[in-house]
Formats: sequence, structure tokens, C-alpha cells
Amino acid sequence: MAYRGNVFRWEIYRADLEPHVGHEQSGESRPVLIVSNDEFNASGLGVHAVLPLTKLEGKTRKAYSFEVALPTGAVSSGITSIVMPHQIRTISRHRLLERMGRVDDPELRRAIEDRLLEHLGIEFTY
Repeated sequence: MAYRGNVFRWEIYRADLEPHVGHEQSGESRPVLIVSNDEFNASGLGVHAVLPLTKLEGKTRKAYSFEVALPTGAVSSGITSIVMPHQIRTISRHRLLERMGRVDDPELRRAIEDRLLEHLGIEFTY
């Protein structure tokens, strides 16, 4: 059942990313981070820009230089994950299943923004 509430930037949702093609991140229940701005999210277009996350529990994988690790406790849901800016995609709000948490740490937000801008080749000076 799709999530019906308002959606805000920096929130994490469980989403259905199937069907997928090739090397796209997939899963019927994958965490995603909303990165589209709140004006766009409230526009009524019914889509959101998201970055998929991969969970780290029980894995030895580390974040690549183009990813951002979310340590345990950094997200209100308590999940330990890696944000994958190189897998950015726009999805229908109907793919969002439930809200899982939020990234509140300003340093983590800045790191995610920086990696996303690097991936897109956008130079930005704060």
C-alpha cells in the first residue's frame, strides 16, 4: 500500500523499485532518501527524486568514495546504510510504501549533497 502523507526532503522511505533494468538498484522493499526539494515534493506532480540506500547490517562492505555512509544512530530510524548518489532516480510517489526515518545531521546532509553534485558534474561553491 502506497504512503499517503506529505513527503519531505531528507526523509527515508521504504520503496518498491521493481521492475528494474540492468544495474539499477532493485528491490520490492528498498530504503530510499528523498533529495528533491520540498517545493517540488509538494507540487502535485506525484514524483520524487530519490537516492537508494543499501543496508550494512551483517556486511563487510564499505562506502566507495562516491557514496556516503550513514552510521548507526545518524538516522532517526536507527538503520546503518550507505547512500548511493550514483543511483539517483525519479520515482512515482506510489512506489513509496512507508516512512522509515530522516537524516537530520547537517554534516551528513552536506556530504550527500556534495557527492550528488560531484556525480552530476555540477560545481557549486558554498
